[in-house]
Amino acid sequence: MKILFIEAAKQYLLGLPYGFEKTGCEVKILTDIKEEELENALKEFKPDLAVTAGWTKIHTKSKLQILCRLLKKYGVQHAYWATEDPRWREEWSLYYIESTCPDFIFTIDRESIPFYQELGHSAHYLPWACNPDFHKPGQRQDQYSCDIAVVATAGVLWNSYRKNSVQILLKPLIEKGYDVLIWGKRWDKLNLDIIGFEVPSKYLRQKLPYLDTNDVYTSAKIVLGFQNTMTELTSRSFEVLAARGFLLSPCTPAIQETFVPGEHLACSQSVGETVELVDYYLKHEKERKKIAVSGQKEVYNNHTYRHRAEEILKIVGKSSG
Repeated sequence: MKILFIEAAKQYLLGLPYGFEKTGCEVKILTDIKEEELENALKEFKPDLAVTAGWTKIHTKSKLQILCRLLKKYGVQHAYWATEDPRWREEWSLYYIESTCPDFIFTIDRESIPFYQELGHSAHYLPWACNPDFHKPGQRQDQYSCDIAVVATAGVLWNSYRKNSVQILLKPLIEKGYDVLIWGKRWDKLNLDIIGFEVPSKYLRQKLPYLDTNDVYTSAKIVLGFQNTMTELTSRSFEVLAARGFLLSPCTPAIQETFVPGEHLACSQSVGETVELVDYYLKHEKERKKIAVSGQKEVYNNHTYRHRAEEILKIVGKSSG
């Protein structure tokens, strides 16, 4: 099967295209939506399926109109992966869907499926995953060495479970002066009235290039994994484990459904438990590393982009059949 993958962000380019190639598909990648370039690809490559994802810089109103018009002109089926659900479902995902009219919607949020189905769409669950060729242990570097690392963007309104995650995991560690380093945007602009605590500048580092994330996960002893909702997992949940990092996450239903706390990662339900877990695993390096190895094995065995690509092909194939 020929797959035309259209996206610019590294996180996506290192994901599903790898998965489709591992299944034996021929993949062509476009990193922008330009009319002439897209039309030439559709005429010459003759894809069986176009796959798009997310909400990135190439998704302007005019470019989405070009995408919809040309895929329809050449009769190419379109699968869209809605990775901003459920927080930005109405503001972004629905706008994207109404603009491009995809044949299949895949969402990282299982609870969004009936929302799309009620609107008459073919909607299916597709969580994030890892690419073992890229998401793997990095190089230990002094600049990334710390007891606890955070690689995340701070919220603007903090009106999702992400705020709870930060308060459960990060707040007690900052307040008690642990060795924490934070990479990401907007942490210097926290609204204290919303988040409830301050993060001194000594903890803050610059935004981290995506290609350097594995080095942080390898260099830190513990990586905090915030969750955006109770029912779906962030991409970093899989990527940290794949890099054999030791992940500490809130104890959500989605985490418990996908992984085994104490075997694949550590989970906290409260501020007090966070401190207890951090103190314990900082002192027990051998046990910490054993869990990290087990977590990596779990995502490599069950949560790679090859698994996700196979799921997409199965659903598209059933429709075609």
